[in-house]
Amino acid sequence: MLNHWQIVRTVALAAVLGISAATAALAAEPANKVITLRADPSCPSNCDPGSDRPGYDIEIAKKIFGDAGYEVDYKALSWSRTVVEVRNGTFDAFVAGIKDDAPDFLFPQEPAGMLVNACASRKGTGWKWDGVQSLSNKVLGIIPSYQYWPELKEYIDANASNPKRVQPVAMMNALELNLKKLTIGRIDVTCDDISNLRFYSKEMNLADKIEFTPGIGEQVPNYIAFGPTNPRGPELARLWDAGIQKMRASGELRTILQRYGVSDWK
Repeated sequence: MLNHWQIVRTVALAAVLGISAATAALAAEPANKVITLRADPSCPSNCDPGSDRPGYDIEIAKKIFGDAGYEVDYKALSWSRTVVEVRNGTFDAFVAGIKDDAPDFLFPQEPAGMLVNACASRKGTGWKWDGVQSLSNKVLGIIPSYQYWPELKEYIDANASNPKRVQPVAMMNALELNLKKLTIGRIDVTCDDISNLRFYSKEMNLADKIEFTPGIGEQVPNYIAFGPTNPRGPELARLWDAGIQKMRASGELRTILQRYGVSDWK
């Protein structure tokens, strides 16, 4: 039979072991179960955070990271600030960015979509992209900090100080503002991903006023990418890669993409 001190010591030991087991269990869980994603709205990949259709990348991220025990916190933020804040570690990752946006970021192997370069002009003008010479006597609406294809980027850099050639819009809904400026004649051309241009022109009831020149240059993969000093970045990238492969094999990826009228980019 245990005496009084043996009982006390046994209870104390059990308590210590219990605490150790609980500590080990907590250590096995993510220390912070919230993943913060930021970007300016760029439908259909990432849309209004409050919508029942927040974007296919957001739905995919919620499925992948949710299955791993994380909660996804997605909010809209201007693109230039997004890149700065993710790089500083304020937020975990940006959405729908390309490698040229932030070469120092950690990019998963699996993309989160594919960008198809295109330009929009007013219907009836007959304008089509045919190299930068086609921008002669045209006002181009741009979004600062966006990484346009090399030929267009060189043109923008060379004419950035001339508002009769290049007009920037740095606000969060920059693409929508550029499309509005296009239709009322304040600019003549704006360029972006074709799916974004088509989505917003339809949402704004401007589709019958705009013409597109799609398929300019090479298609470019975009990503959910993590800040360079984010200690969780490698693990989150690994989860994304494994999750995309699993969802592609199960058909879940196709189901989500179909809700947005998008095909698998692979």
